[in-house]
Amino acid sequence: MVVVDARVRVHHPCPYCDLSGEFPRTLLLLWCDNRRDVFLVTAPDAPERRRVVAALRESLHARPLLPADREALVLVPDFEWADPPSVTGLARRTGVWVLPPVVYFDGTETYRFLAPTKARLHALVRRMQRLGAVEILSVSDRVDLATVRDVPTASVHFFEGLTDRQARAMVAAFEGGLFDVPARSRWAEVAGREGLSRSTFGEHLRKGQLRLLANSLASLKARVGPSEAPVLLPSTAPPRRRRSPLQGTRPVPAPRRSPSEPAEARESEGDHEPQRRTGRGADAPSE
Repeated sequence: MVVVDARVRVHHPCPYCDLSGEFPRTLLLLWCDNRRDVFLVTAPDAPERRRVVAALRESLHARPLLPADREALVLVPDFEWADPPSVTGLARRTGVWVLPPVVYFDGTETYRFLAPTKARLHALVRRMQRLGAVEILSVSDRVDLATVRDVPTASVHFFEGLTDRQARAMVAAFEGGLFDVPARSRWAEVAGREGLSRSTFGEHLRKGQLRLLANSLASLKARVGPSEAPVLLPSTAPPRRRRSPLQGTRPVPAPRRSPSEPAEARESEGDHEPQRRTGRGADAPSE
């Protein structure tokens, strides 16, 4: 059985992409259980994390769980929107599977798709182009489902087995410029700043690199055989008005108007609240 494995990035107007565009430095990982969306928020610092969680609470009625420094787990209960269509809904109707998590960063969302044929994948891409621009990051044929088994059900955390000394050695080597080409400093200099001999520092560094490589091997194997370069496919959607951040999901302050402006014009604008239902239908979006 041949399975087409693809990583695809799309930028289209939706509440989650809008929020990602408002906080472009924050990484959002999304899982869905068909009734609730769960975000893992990873921000560059604690103040940014608090702002992102506050926006999720205000816009999507989210409930924060387990906040910790730069990260937080956030639950979005029973949230959906009618327009634009959901990428996951399009995939479901096209017969293509979405492997979680969906990655939101810098106003875009990245999916990993599994399709029974390239024709099915191409049909999904054409449908997504009606929503926005699509970037094909990688496409490869798989003769078995080993990568599907290994990557989503990784048996260890990325940092599993990594000691504090090994972690400090890798950070010192990176910040000291040892990985730059050409290197910006000497091994002995970086080791000396850590209070270690060159040989001891090198041993911690090599063991740390080996541990990270071993823990991420399944993910690296999943990237074998991608296309040579990302392929950007322009949107075929009709032109849209430029959207303000979170337009249609969070109240956007109305522009100031002069006192002489007719009252009818001021009263014609209203805030739009997110559409919420108690439960998800079969084709409800999960993004």
